[in-house]
Amino acid sequence: MSWNKLAALGDWSSVFPLKAVGIETHIVEDFSEAPKLLRKLAHSKEFGVIFVVETLHDYVADVMREFAEQDLPAIILIPKVSGSQGLGLSIIRETMKKAAGRDIMGEE
Repeated sequence: MSWNKLAALGDWSSVFPLKAVGIETHIVEDFSEAPKLLRKLAHSKEFGVIFVVETLHDYVADVMREFAEQDLPAIILIPKVSGSQGLGLSIIRETMKKAAGRDIMGEE
């Protein structure tokens, strides 16, 4: 129970390259299996950060909410290799609004 590892969940082309920098990769081919896998990784208490490709958001949103109030693991959306849908930034912006009481990030 060390919380010092990093994991990434998503399609092969988006997460496999992260293996080169020491991130444990988990390829998800059947998106409906993503919530079960994310929950398993989060409950393992091995990972301090779990990166999830944005395309899985609709499948794992409930799991992300379940762990949102906990310090660890941090579950962070990352863009797919082909580009961002803007979900990660949107979630960060909403979190900052709640914390600060207003949009301190501002629109670009």
